[in-house]
Amino acid sequence: MTQEDDHRDTSGRTPDGTERQGSPESGESGASSEGWAAPGGATPSQDAPRPPATPDPTPSPWQERPEAAGYGPPPGQAPYDPYPGQHQAPGYGYPPPGEGAYGHAPGGQGHPPHHAGPYGPHPGQGRPMAPKPGVVALRPMSLGDVFNGAFGYIRNNPKTTMGLAIIVMGLASILSTIGSTLFLDDYTAFLDELTADPYAVSPDDPIFPFSPLSTALVYLGSLITYLGGAVLLGLLAAVIGMSVLGHRLTPKQAWEAARGRIGAVLGLSLIKLVMQLVLGVVFFLGMFLALFVGIMAGVAAGGDEGVLIGIVVTLAVALLTLAVVVAPAVWIWVRLYYAMPVVVLERIGPFKAMARSWRLSRGSWWRTLGYWLLAMLIVMVVQMVLNTPAAIVSGGIAFLAPEAAWGVIVSAAVTYVATVLLYAITQPFVAGVNTLLYIDLRMRREGLDLRLHQAAQRGEGVGPEIYLPERSA
Repeated sequence: MTQEDDHRDTSGRTPDGTERQGSPESGESGASSEGWAAPGGATPSQDAPRPPATPDPTPSPWQERPEAAGYGPPPGQAPYDPYPGQHQAPGYGYPPPGEGAYGHAPGGQGHPPHHAGPYGPHPGQGRPMAPKPGVVALRPMSLGDVFNGAFGYIRNNPKTTMGLAIIVMGLASILSTIGSTLFLDDYTAFLDELTADPYAVSPDDPIFPFSPLSTALVYLGSLITYLGGAVLLGLLAAVIGMSVLGHRLTPKQAWEAARGRIGAVLGLSLIKLVMQLVLGVVFFLGMFLALFVGIMAGVAAGGDEGVLIGIVVTLAVALLTLAVVVAPAVWIWVRLYYAMPVVVLERIGPFKAMARSWRLSRGSWWRTLGYWLLAMLIVMVVQMVLNTPAAIVSGGIAFLAPEAAWGVIVSAAVTYVATVLLYAITQPFVAGVNTLLYIDLRMRREGLDLRLHQAAQRGEGVGPEIYLPERSA
């Protein structure tokens, strides 16, 4: 081998910078725009040309023709390409085959690839930026990504997100509003009677001032409102899942995507409600036991010291109850936080969804708790902003017309409107944080971002079935 041969250009480029085309006689083949060279130099094009990717003809389990439902690209629009002009292999953070880590040549030598287009690498880096066909970039998400995405999908599709919330929660809140109004009216009448004549209430009469009707309406209305909120979370889970890929579902499409899961959503909600009731009863019994033990300890000690000892014992037992009941309850609740999007997007039953959420949240408990607490803080601020004017208006009506029937009706209407508006603003945001955190965990644990990359790049008419696990897809 001569020195000239030793220094010849092996990059496959001609002196003018263009790609050298191979010939059958020379046994060389140029780099194909359809594939990347495998490590070691062999290219798939040496054996046979790679056929173009075609969409999967299998009908979607969600709809027979998802492309007709608006999941695919609009008519006349080219499929979405996350790497325009780059021929970049899909997959966040992975260099093309044949190159080393972060886009460098094997052995740590060579230069970072010069990709063009808006999804090229950061300055001074070889990693390509993740594509963003929808409300979030298709890569593991940060805190800003999750919360921006939760606000962004509401802003980009308010007709579906807030419209569904107003419809569902408007219907679910009717009974609870009527019950709470009657409940408050009974309580106000009892206080007025007691204020006018303290001896009018006989010790033999029932102390409970509320009628059975108002009490039943309050509890039944609360249950319906709770289940309505669960149905809304299920509908919005499908909306968020498709908004990640840039699809904006209509209310009708959201209902069609999630209607087969309504039974599972309600079942999951009832299971969690029963768990909350059991934990509530245990907590109440623990507090009662703390009070009883404290009183007994104070009586046994006697004197002034007995009172102090009773208080100390009561506080000690109460703190023990908090540690034994509340801490495990919070831990379990966080581990089951992802069950709702799992039920809808993975199409499994409530118990399997709870087990799936338990596995997904392993190792992410503190992160999930922190994101949830921050979301609840935002919800509380919005709640205070909306409830304060409603409370002022209702209080003013009650003061101006304390005995007028129209005052009760107007006060109830103001409360109802404020409640529905509160749900319309906060529930889509809560659902967004919940579902985006679920998608983020699947990206980190299962490489879901790679599948979403490929679906976005091919522009297939996919529906929410894109989130089915590989074994069930």
